[in-house]
Amino acid sequence: MGDVVSLATHKDDPHMTGKARCIACEHEFVSVAPVGAKWLTCPNCQGEKALLKFSCLVEGAAHWECNCGNDLFHATKDGFYCPNCGVWQKGF
Repeated sequence: MGDVVSLATHKDDPHMTGKARCIACEHEFVSVAPVGAKWLTCPNCQGEKALLKFSCLVEGAAHWECNCGNDLFHATKDGFYCPNCGVWQKGF
């Protein structure tokens, strides 16, 4: 289990909390992080490849997910690819 951080020392800093998932080892956990944090450290594998699972979903919008389970993509002029497994996405 990861370290427990006292929020009393950060009481004036805005934070977000929620279910998180590591795209490397698929470990799921509850995270608390400063607002605007992009990547979270996974308490299981210690990699910085964890994301909040439901950080911003628009109601009624289609949700795209890679076959590896990741739903965060890098956009390039040639298209979108998964930063977890490197597969180019098709079918948008």
